Amino acid sequence: MPEGLAVLKWDDELGPVVTAKTPKGLKLGLDPTTSMRVYGIATLGETEEAQRPGFSSLPFPDFKLAVYYGGLNMHLKGLPSMVFLVLGTDEDPDAYKDALPEIATQIFLNAEGNAYTALVPKLYKQISRYTHMTPEQRQASVVNDPVRRAILQSLMKRGSILSTDLEQLIFEEVGKKIDVEMVLRPLVKMGIITTGWVEGLSSEVVHLTRAILIQRTIPADTVKQLRSGYASTDVAKQYISSTKRYHKEYIARLRMNLHETVWHEAEELARIILDFDSYDIIQLLRKGPQIQSSIPALLDLKESVVKKKIRELEKSNITITIADDEGIKHVFLKCNPEVLTVYPEWLVERTVDLYNEEDIQSRQAVHYLEQLKINHPSNVSAKSKEAL
Repeated sequence: MPEGLAVLKWDDELGPVVTAKTPKGLKLGLDPTTSMRVYGIATLGETEEAQRPGFSSLPFPDFKLAVYYGGLNMHLKGLPSMVFLVLGTDEDPDAYKDALPEIATQIFLNAEGNAYTALVPKLYKQISRYTHMTPEQRQASVVNDPVRRAILQSLMKRGSILSTDLEQLIFEEVGKKIDVEMVLRPLVKMGIITTGWVEGLSSEVVHLTRAILIQRTIPADTVKQLRSGYASTDVAKQYISSTKRYHKEYIARLRMNLHETVWHEAEELARIILDFDSYDIIQLLRKGPQIQSSIPALLDLKESVVKKKIRELEKSNITITIADDEGIKHVFLKCNPEVLTVYPEWLVERTVDLYNEEDIQSRQAVHYLEQLKINHPSNVSAKSKEAL
């Protein structure tokens, strides 16, 4: 566990100033000499291009620092622009290379009005867990963020959008102007979007190349185990009947309006996946049904925690508990909440329609179709084989 987390901003008279830290008594690495040295390294350039946001690390005799700099833009505005993660000498700063930028982004997004100060202790507690997130959880964290969720929803309808229009979309979503590049960075890194300049257009263009969805899928392994005789016929019938009825209704809703159905509960499903105790239970049940009384020992969780989480999962139609003739409670996945990334094939025709309706410029449409071609699964697979 890191020693602490601190947020700094630049003061023209005082230099780097600590504006928030946790724990409150944290002093290591925050002395004026050290903070000035780190700030100086991050801000060696005088242009915005030279001072782009980025992660770095520095070793000292008694500690190490993992540092994320928010860039010249935030620095010049007098907003918090640097986050220090203070580590012990035996810790590897690179372990936080993905976690710290995301934590810092949440701080920077709440920089105005000092709203971030209340978030710092909570974010600090989350950072060690963030390093243990699965790829699925990292994708869910994107969906869980209201700003990025709004961006994804818009892009899944339009496919391509000008950066200036995206700024307006974000402004409408959060009520203030924020750094678009900072918000988009994780999406670019995950291969969800691409950004670039198109000749003749007034701003950068953002293209969707992979769509993120959180869908409820049928837990095939559970069904297979039941058919292989895991439980009594009566228990199996109860499970199959309940699950079949639920998924029939769910598929009907998907067919009626895919976009609305998926996004209606995206926030709830993302939150569940990001709850580590709930996610551990889901991961266990993905392997097959479990006797409820056995789960606490299997996951090293308190019995009260397991019971609480199962109640929450049942309320969200993710699990179902059925007692057999002997009164033994068996817990099953009713549906499997999966984060999926899919190629947005529907946006090829949609882009042509937008062009014909003169709702998108020809150069933008052509550039986006080229990006979709480049990022088609067949081309991506071919490139991967060539790299090997």
